[in-house]
Amino acid sequence: MKLKFKVFYVLICLFTASVAVAQDGLILTAEENKEWIESLKAEEKLKQQLNSLQKRIMADTAVNSSSHFICFTGLSSERRKEIEAKTKAEKPGKDLHSRHRPIYQFVNNEEVIYLSSIKGKTAENLQEFLTTKKVSALEIYYDQPENVLYGVRGESGAILIKIKEQKTFDCLQQLLL
Repeated sequence: MKLKFKVFYVLICLFTASVAVAQDGLILTAEENKEWIESLKAEEKLKQQLNSLQKRIMADTAVNSSSHFICFTGLSSERRKEIEAKTKAEKPGKDLHSRHRPIYQFVNNEEVIYLSSIKGKTAENLQEFLTTKKVSALEIYYDQPENVLYGVRGESGAILIKIKEQKTFDCLQQLLL
């Protein structure tokens, strides 16, 4: 009986620790996003930048992107409640919201894949492409005139991920599009 209790207790502790680690690194506010972008820019080595980018992409899967703004002006209270209920039903179980996440652009020659958010399994599969063997450079834009190109989403930054080979870029297209 004591052994079962100890095993059960250890499992609970491990689960709690893994949830805490998974929650660590979540970026929800504009200030946290700015700090993360600045630390990414400050990294001198591409490998360190890519490791930080991998962690950010995985952490962002735990956060709902609230980039869809709905104007309730002129709607009845019943219609507002209906829209709010529908929005909650679309993403059950997730109560963390943020619209502060950078735009990711995978670039190869003239071709570009543009993403503002990456979902769970896709984010996991993307990790193998974010290595120094497949990425030649990162360009990070934040709080610069170039952000005008990206509209309102550019306010959280834009990260251009330059892919080395066309073959790798083609595989990325299949994964992301």
